[in-house]
Amino acid sequence: MTVVQHYRDQGISGAAFGNRPGFQAMRAAAMAGEFDVLLILDTTRLSRSQELAPLVDVLRFNRVRVIGVQDNFDSSTGSADMQAGLSGIMSVEFRKMVTARTHAALETRAMDHRSTGGRCYGYRTVPTNPEDPDCSKRVEIVPEQAEIVQDIFAMYIEGASYRTIAAELNSRGVPSPGSNWKRLKRRSRGWMGSGVRAMVLNVRYTGLIRWNTSQWVKNPDTGKRVRRKRPESEWLKYDDESLRIISDETFKKAQCRARDAANPDERLKCGGKPKYLLSGLLKCNDCGSNYILTSSTGYQCSGNVGGACANNVRVRRDVVEAKILDPIRDELLAPERVNRMAREIEARFKERAQQLSEKSTPAEIESIDARIERLHKRLFTGDPDLEPDELQLAIDAAQRKRRDLVEAQPEARHFAKIITALPKAAAAYRQQIERGLDDNPREANKARVILKDLLGPIQMCPGPDGSLWAEFYARPAALVKKAVGTSVGSDGSGGAIIELHADRD
Repeated sequence: MTVVQHYRDQGISGAAFGNRPGFQAMRAAAMAGEFDVLLILDTTRLSRSQELAPLVDVLRFNRVRVIGVQDNFDSSTGSADMQAGLSGIMSVEFRKMVTARTHAALETRAMDHRSTGGRCYGYRTVPTNPEDPDCSKRVEIVPEQAEIVQDIFAMYIEGASYRTIAAELNSRGVPSPGSNWKRLKRRSRGWMGSGVRAMVLNVRYTGLIRWNTSQWVKNPDTGKRVRRKRPESEWLKYDDESLRIISDETFKKAQCRARDAANPDERLKCGGKPKYLLSGLLKCNDCGSNYILTSSTGYQCSGNVGGACANNVRVRRDVVEAKILDPIRDELLAPERVNRMAREIEARFKERAQQLSEKSTPAEIESIDARIERLHKRLFTGDPDLEPDELQLAIDAAQRKRRDLVEAQPEARHFAKIITALPKAAAAYRQQIERGLDDNPREANKARVILKDLLGPIQMCPGPDGSLWAEFYARPAALVKKAVGTSVGSDGSGGAIIELHADRD
């Protein structure tokens, strides 16, 4: 025989035809009559499915003889159809058996809380025994990558998009998750928005490990694998705090934003992203619609733009920012006011601490002191009923109780933290608001979150004389929330009404 051509599908499964370029080229050549005999190692190299027998029929119809070198297959013999059919059935069952055994082995590893393979940015697998390369692997955090993961979540919560985050990481020269993968062909280089999205949605960064949540099913026509979700009853889940990178609160905030972005409601998909500091905070008092930028310099009721609202009063952006933000910086966040807030909080907390300390009477303290002295004496002279370690435990318990009576309650430390951090929080707010006025969308997003806490929605009310009024309620308690990272039981509200001059242009 004369060899006409070699056809190869290196490292590609023979379960399907669509993803095998060598097979497709061979079949096209066979249809064109470019060769007479097809030599294969065995029939599994041609196909590992029940499509083998129909394929042999097609090749035989086009006058191509198929010969298997190792399994003595010959399509010109009378038993070829039976042999091809049996080979296809056995190949399918063999693939199922391999799949079942692999899944069972991975399940055992998952139940033992061991690595089940795969790659996740921020983690790496290391051998449990460095001297034995064949030992089992464990997962650990990569510190430098964990910092990048935390940055990604922080930027996303602040309002940055997936593509914006990817662009910033690329500009900083941060290696992407696949930068060290040994690929022969790369679709692209650097960070991609889709990769950032996958990380934001990955619950593993909270230390929650989930296995068997989905399965890959191969399309018999194309050979491509399709991911399908398994029932939650089949999942294996466990918590591993040693693998936590992101707090539950941070992850929850990111998921809330991701759900909003994925909402299919078309009403949420119109319009652009907020760009300026007050965008999305100004509400028309007449119809409840947002005040939007209808030009490069002016805000107007979006309901009026659509013909659904009679409020046609417009206002320049620089005017509304100055009228609303100047009092915030000069009054609400002024150092004198913040210091006065701190003094009032301190006075209230001292009063509370005094009330708590009054609960511990001198008689109770004297009684505990006497008990501690007796226990020390019994420890020194010996006790027929209690061992020395038991006496020491009793002494420690009595001393702890005494400290609880004479020292300030744990709440006092919490109060002191608020008083110390309050001026710093106000200064940080002022600086962020100033940066948000520089027409930088990212900085404006951060400052907008602050204004939501300090002011809430700002109602834009048209006056009968053509003027426009902004009504909002300042909430200084947001400073306390910033100082301690949690909310407090005080509304801290104060009203404010500011007149704006209407932009008649």
